[in-house]
Amino acid sequence: MTDVPFPNATSQTVRVLSLLDSLASAGLAPSSTRALHELAYLANVLAPVFDLPPLDATLLKRKAGPYYPELQRTIDRLVGRGLVEAIDFRYELEEVEHRYRISASYRLRRTEVREALRRYRELYVIEAQFLDELAAAYSALSDAEQGHVATGDAQYADVSVDVNNVIDFGQWVSAEKNFSCNAAMTFAPGQSLPPAERLHLYLDHLQQRVAHG
Repeated sequence: MTDVPFPNATSQTVRVLSLLDSLASAGLAPSSTRALHELAYLANVLAPVFDLPPLDATLLKRKAGPYYPELQRTIDRLVGRGLVEAIDFRYELEEVEHRYRISASYRLRRTEVREALRRYRELYVIEAQFLDELAAAYSALSDAEQGHVATGDAQYADVSVDVNNVIDFGQWVSAEKNFSCNAAMTFAPGQSLPPAERLHLYLDHLQQRVAHG
């Protein structure tokens, strides 16, 4: 994914804006900090289901769940530029890691980015479809579940990677090490399911894991 629809933007900027756009289309606006980072993570590990490369193929594993420092800095810059609105901004102490994180709910200021997002959707049809389907599948989670299912994800829960070590699912190792994608592709063996259906089945699987502890 290049940055043609967003002049002078980074790939991270494009991803944040497109994620927020897809979340809004799925009725999830505003979206919490935790949910946005979680969805960004799921977009990375599940991108190969749509034959797309992940934007980030590595992540530092934390007990509390996925958190991308660069993504958060991008969000903060977009808020400062008036392209994204932050609601209920505060700092929260993580009970598990005993560190403070920025917490807020975010939504696009659509009038400022409408034309760029339209061009993005025209140029990157598969990418836009993937994020829309992922956000739609994510919207089936309850408010209490959103932001809390990634720790049950096949890749994140890999016991061979300890907390505070790097999860690598494609940048330096074989793509076969992407356990999340592999799990999504195992549903309905012998059947040719559409990629979108595999996303919904995998998110339903995560929801059930959360529900059963």
